[in-house]
Amino acid sequence: MSANLIRYLEEISGNAWPAAVVQVVDGWRLRFNWGVTRRANSVWANQVDNQQTLAEKLALVEDFYARRGYPARYQICPANQPADLDAVLAERGYTSDASTSVQIASVATVLDRTGDDSVAVVRVTDAFDETWFATYCRIEQFNDRAAQARRDILQRIAPRIGYALLNIDDQPVAVGSAVVERGWAGFFGMATQPQFRRRGAATAILHALAKWSQSYQAAQMYLQVMENNAPARALYEKAGFESLYSYHYREAPIKRLGIGD
Repeated sequence: MSANLIRYLEEISGNAWPAAVVQVVDGWRLRFNWGVTRRANSVWANQVDNQQTLAEKLALVEDFYARRGYPARYQICPANQPADLDAVLAERGYTSDASTSVQIASVATVLDRTGDDSVAVVRVTDAFDETWFATYCRIEQFNDRAAQARRDILQRIAPRIGYALLNIDDQPVAVGSAVVERGWAGFFGMATQPQFRRRGAATAILHALAKWSQSYQAAQMYLQVMENNAPARALYEKAGFESLYSYHYREAPIKRLGIGD
């Protein structure tokens, strides 16, 4: 496992899901997005400039989130600096949550494994797609606040993004997106209407996005999948993805907000 590759993937995946507010503190990035999505509301702690002590930075992080009414949260991965950050936070009472596998595959492998024999129509567009977004929100059952926050995130993405929408009998049934940066394509927002699951819809989306990514010189792909999501993990394994590393989150106890005992 390459520490440099992990840090690189964490950098570009952060660019692919940008928070509304980002404050840099001695190399760390403190991200805030009004509580919508863990990644956009957590500390990216994969770089240090050694201008401040760890204790000083921990205090600054807790103040940053407390002033916004949220508990401090860190994204914990093998690239963290310092390397023992997870243990330090655990000692401070931070709880662990949302264990996630980061998986990679070559574009060529994904194209070969997913085939191109789907009779469904998959459209991939480079511009924000209202039908795509409405379908995504409907499948995931986002409320208005969560939907608006995700719309804002998607429209802030700086690298090239492709929106894949699959139709069956002129009905939008599955979506996915890919963000291309520096030879890598990240898959995000994979969702399928319940009645169309296990019928090849997600595989068709993967294939279309792999083909689109290849057209923009991406040779490698990555994605993030919850460790406890067995159906999704099986789908991605069949498509040729292999786990590279895992990350999770550490969240401060409520008392650090000044609430409760």
